[in-house]
Amino acid sequence: MAKPLEILQRYWGYDRFRYPQEEMIHEVIAGKDVLGILPTGSGKSVIYQVAGLLLDGITIVISPLIALIEDQVAGLNRRGIKAVALTGQLDFRELERLLDNTQFGNTKFLFLSPERLQNEYVKKRLARLPVKLITVDEAHCISEWGHDFRPSYTKIHQLREILPGVSVLALTATAKKIVIDDIISYLQLNNPAIYKTSVIRPNIAYKVYHSAQKINALIQHLKKNQTAIVYVKTRKKTYLYARYVAQQGFKTAYFHGGMTYDEKQATLNDWLQNKTRIMFATTAFGMGIDKPDVRQVLHMDLPASLENYVQESGRAGRDGKASEAIIFTDDSDLKYFEKNYLNSVPDIDYVKKVYKNLYNHFYIAENEGQNLEFNLDFIAFCKRFGLDIMQTLNTLQILEAEEIIKTTQTRRFMPTAKICVSPPEIRGYIKNKRTGYQVLDFFVRSYTDIFYLDTKINLKKIAGKTGLEPVQIESYLNELSQRQIIDYQPAGEVFLIRFLEPYNDNLFLFHSKKIERRLNLKKSQLKQVLAYINNRNKCRSVFLAGYFDENDTKECGICDICLSKQYTMTESQILQKILTMLQERCMRKDEIQQNFNTDIIPFLDKLIENDTIEISINFKYCIKK
Repeated sequence: MAKPLEILQRYWGYDRFRYPQEEMIHEVIAGKDVLGILPTGSGKSVIYQVAGLLLDGITIVISPLIALIEDQVAGLNRRGIKAVALTGQLDFRELERLLDNTQFGNTKFLFLSPERLQNEYVKKRLARLPVKLITVDEAHCISEWGHDFRPSYTKIHQLREILPGVSVLALTATAKKIVIDDIISYLQLNNPAIYKTSVIRPNIAYKVYHSAQKINALIQHLKKNQTAIVYVKTRKKTYLYARYVAQQGFKTAYFHGGMTYDEKQATLNDWLQNKTRIMFATTAFGMGIDKPDVRQVLHMDLPASLENYVQESGRAGRDGKASEAIIFTDDSDLKYFEKNYLNSVPDIDYVKKVYKNLYNHFYIAENEGQNLEFNLDFIAFCKRFGLDIMQTLNTLQILEAEEIIKTTQTRRFMPTAKICVSPPEIRGYIKNKRTGYQVLDFFVRSYTDIFYLDTKINLKKIAGKTGLEPVQIESYLNELSQRQIIDYQPAGEVFLIRFLEPYNDNLFLFHSKKIERRLNLKKSQLKQVLAYINNRNKCRSVFLAGYFDENDTKECGICDICLSKQYTMTESQILQKILTMLQERCMRKDEIQQNFNTDIIPFLDKLIENDTIEISINFKYCIKK
């Protein structure tokens, strides 16, 4: 039998393991249940992949993200290791074919989402497979106290009933004690070997920069010959920032969920091969991507939680070399975060109000509604009952976590319309030239099925044929929809909602204590983000470690807080020294920074705000004339 190191060298080309990879592999091969809490970048996937190759059978890998599953399967197949993925888009025939290939085609790894385990046919087929290991990736999702709780994870224990005696390997990057206890309990781990290393990576300098000009501060920190990930909240920001920074001479790219598969792959490959250097992306980017030379992970918006931040920042410096994780923030960020995150966490009374209104919206009576499914026009629902959009979105997530409802949110890329009245009525409407008749006339002439089916419509095309402005067309469509002449659905997010329980106040009361605990946890997580941002005294590494119950971490000496403690000049002395330097010549930020042991961006911002210095077109700081 091959040894773990031989497998590592043969397929991955590494000559040694990182602690505790090899120790965990030996535990798995010995048939023990194992739990690993290892930071992002520590090589968690290598553990189950090497162990799976050493075991004489199939390894099942449960993972929450399709993109992550696809990356892992592609990586294994490139190495000549047969892996199969059961994703949600498969029809029955394709599902059956893949399961046949798994059973009879020497497959070593079978990847699937936890939701797939709810399919009875899948469970029956899994019971026939020679499974030797069950791996649960992102295991923190199993706990309601984790930052990405998914109810489907709590059902994974069914695999233990289907495949008795098969050992389980649970992996996650971050987990507090309460989450660890839940993982052990829900997965029914039997006396597991637990390996936990610090969430803090000593080669990463954690920093927070307050700047009134964040984009300029970002540009001053970027280096043209180094690789970076810049995280932003919205798709629009990815390409706007990427374009602006590219104009300053950097090789940039952007990545978000709205891109096609081919666009994503091309963009990712260019970045992996260093054809581009600075990747502007929404936060899902980077999961499962092994690029060791990322020197900086930069956040232009505040992270949703410290759990998210540690995972995202951990994508820097996987090669162990000095790297940075920086959050750029300003006063408007803090206000926005408080308003749209902290203050949008509902209280239990608000949750109950939304719960009742959901059932009332669809005219569901007491003790009825279980397993009924409806399309929910979310904005119309909020308007009808006078609900706050953000608080209501959060409430739907809470009701889903409690398995009261199930929502599916998809994006409608084109608006749709369907005529709800008879053809003679429409002809009369058009003949009398009533409001919006031009649009209806175009519908009747152009879309033969619009009386029977929801039909995709093109506002620009309608405008070109009718002479109306798109905004006027949309106004007509909304009015016709309100008058129930048509059913108009604009482009945007679409909710499909299924009620898992009947409408019953006593049932809601049963959930209410857990919901209140969940709300309190969410508020606590958000407050800790603000505490981290506003912290001016405690070492960033010590702060983050303490949040994850690690209380013996030493000061890092490289974060912005530690660096500021090493420097004893007063603010006025720093400002004067900067001005003295700029009297001689204009200088770039990095040239100025070499003369200081503390971050000088806040001081440069202050001099700009005081109208004392300015930034030239080539991003040099100059005395203002």
